[in-house]
Amino acid sequence: MVGKIKYLVVVIILMMGTNAALAQFGLSGGMSVLKGFGVQKPYIGMHFGGEIPRDDQISLYARLSLYARQQEPMKGATIVTATDFTTIPYSQTIGYSSTFNYTIIEGGTRYYIGNGYDSGFGAYGGSTIMLAVNTVKRKYDDYDQAKYELPTNELSKGSIFNLGFGLGGGVKNTFAGIGTLYLDMNLAYMIVSTASNSTAQNTSLYAPLLFNFCLGFRKEFY
Repeated sequence: MVGKIKYLVVVIILMMGTNAALAQFGLSGGMSVLKGFGVQKPYIGMHFGGEIPRDDQISLYARLSLYARQQEPMKGATIVTATDFTTIPYSQTIGYSSTFNYTIIEGGTRYYIGNGYDSGFGAYGGSTIMLAVNTVKRKYDDYDQAKYELPTNELSKGSIFNLGFGLGGGVKNTFAGIGTLYLDMNLAYMIVSTASNSTAQNTSLYAPLLFNFCLGFRKEFY
């Protein structure tokens, strides 16, 4: 998690570099909920982010969201084989349970209506680009690992790397001298998805169309 936060800090610094004045920025954090269309349960997590205003009505933002693992509703099964031909039985079927999570880095442009970035009540909307990483982990039922082994092409862990685009919007209220309370939502579609191995491919919890909801607080610095 520390490495991911460091990555976000780098992204925020690069964003700041696009603003010559470097006069104002905001740091934010809060709760996140993500729902994949076709997946029954939502994912619960947290987010950390940064925002740089170009002017009072337009800003750039970046956000890192970390979501807790969710377990596959159905168990899977695989066959382990003996390392010695004299072992009886030579093969066994064992079950496994899988878990799946999301780590998302997103960023984009926000356009404010009503009161602007750092004053009063207002709304905002804009486009976003999203990088999402899913990690699939398997936990196998007990078996004698001294006598049996998994298939050589089967791994206990895999990842899916995704690139998506979407639209989002929200509302906020800035309390002078304190900070900003915000509520926003994004809808994004993963246009590119690459699985690292067959373990990552065999999951029922993957969804290319994602809806995420964030509630948080932003502190402005001048």
